[in-house]
Amino acid sequence: MRSPTNNTRVFGGQAWRQGRRRLTAALAALLLVPWAAAGCRGARKPPPDGAGHAGKPSDATPARELPPAKTLPELGSVPPPPGPPAGILRVHLDAEPPHLHPLVDDDASVRAVTAGLIYQTLLDCSDGTYRPGLAESWDVSDDGMRIAMRLRSGVRWHDRHPFGVLDVQATIEPLLQSGSEAAMARADLADVADVEIISERTVRLALRRPSDLALRALCDLPILPDHLIRGVRPESSPIAKQPVGTGPFRFVSWERGKRIRLQRTPETWGPAPGVEEIVFDLEPDAVHALNRTRRGDLDVLPHVLDVHYPDQVEPATLHGTTALYMLTPDRYSFLVVNHRHPPLADPRFRRAVALLWDRERFARELHKELVRPIGGPPFGGAPSVTAFDRRRAAAMLEDAGYRDSNADGVRDRDGRAIRLTMLVTAGSRPLAVESRAFVLEMRRAGILVDAVPTDPATILVRLRRGDFDLAPMIWQGHPDEDPAALYGPTGPFNFSGYRSSVLDAALDDLRRAPGPAARRPVLARIGELLAADQPVIFLYRYDVPALVSNRVHGLAAVGDRLDFRRVWLDP
Repeated sequence: MRSPTNNTRVFGGQAWRQGRRRLTAALAALLLVPWAAAGCRGARKPPPDGAGHAGKPSDATPARELPPAKTLPELGSVPPPPGPPAGILRVHLDAEPPHLHPLVDDDASVRAVTAGLIYQTLLDCSDGTYRPGLAESWDVSDDGMRIAMRLRSGVRWHDRHPFGVLDVQATIEPLLQSGSEAAMARADLADVADVEIISERTVRLALRRPSDLALRALCDLPILPDHLIRGVRPESSPIAKQPVGTGPFRFVSWERGKRIRLQRTPETWGPAPGVEEIVFDLEPDAVHALNRTRRGDLDVLPHVLDVHYPDQVEPATLHGTTALYMLTPDRYSFLVVNHRHPPLADPRFRRAVALLWDRERFARELHKELVRPIGGPPFGGAPSVTAFDRRRAAAMLEDAGYRDSNADGVRDRDGRAIRLTMLVTAGSRPLAVESRAFVLEMRRAGILVDAVPTDPATILVRLRRGDFDLAPMIWQGHPDEDPAALYGPTGPFNFSGYRSSVLDAALDDLRRAPGPAARRPVLARIGELLAADQPVIFLYRYDVPALVSNRVHGLAAVGDRLDFRRVWLDP
């Protein structure tokens, strides 16, 4: 399941807010890479023969074992609570939500509070298959152009209004319009042309083309109450301050700067939750949040900052009352490459450049091994990255015809020296270190790169305009996602301008594949294609450490999105 946002977050600056899906309201789905401002850890390996290294990120420290970390299951493998609901679950929230409307700008803190708890979706994909949600059944026409969904009867909104077909129509129709601010949701529903009401309990989606991905989109889309959203601008809707859903928890109160309280819904159509209340505790001070979790004031700390890992989460510091978990979201970083600017359109040039970012070294020394170097997107199995190798990169550039024809130390093509610009988020020390090393390695390989510190808003403007050569980004996805938004010819977030007829054919195969299981081999094929073509320069996949009290049971996760629906507590 995905998470955006402010899905575009930049290297450094504020700590990374967990659970982001893709971008801000303006972009709704990408992030400038938020590399943590942390010191190095781990022993330094010698460079490969002939590789050499530029710069010195920090002094290496002796290698040591990282603290043991557990993993969380997905919801489908978690048994229901053993008894009646009891107790209050206290969850850390690192930032005040701007609102609580789940389809305004998809902020991570909004989703953390509302997704699956207050609001529900038509379908549930939490176990890798399609299962009934607010839709009890569905039927796809023989030609694949229509999806009829029969809605559950007897479901009510938390304000006691009955749930029905008008709610589905009022939620989806605005997202099909070109002016919709929810860019990612609109991209997910790109194959949906219209929403038709067939009967009192049946709604039908008319498609532009056969697409199983339209069903997949319904697993992520929260359904909102027609009587509170129709004809009202999203930011003006009452649900922005007092959300009303159909889920197992209802909104109770929001004390600005302090906490948001949810309470178990007395009458819910689904399985009963295991706790009476969930309190999202607003604590912007990461040190205070960590200390409160270790002494038992908070039950769940969804994201331990990199600066606190691993020293502050060693077993001795947790006193046997709290456990460390490692979450593995489909969050990965890359350099966006502008294919409109030669020589970046040449895959041979891009493959050579990919050898000059020393991922393995920086994963150890700057990221405390909370990132994993990748050579392709994680949805395709994240092919292993080719090791840093300056000599091989130089040879590849030479073979591709990028040579220093006038012996000035700079490679050229058709008499023009190769000089690139890389946008770098201002104020981020880790990114500054990595980008400086990368610039030096490119220079040693005969390519000039100017690193330009730039504020995030300006970077996004320049990405939209195509006014860049290279820019580091992060994408927050899910294992069963449609890569077309990022790599397809009309993808709203294909800032690189990448085009590939082979990829287009594979994306069509993905769209027609009947269900998540059938899509997996197609996604693997797409991942291999992107790893070979390097439309962007793939860098890292991210892990997220989290702390959970030992009194908490039944917690599940999809990536780093925590699922509290079956949580129960020791007395």
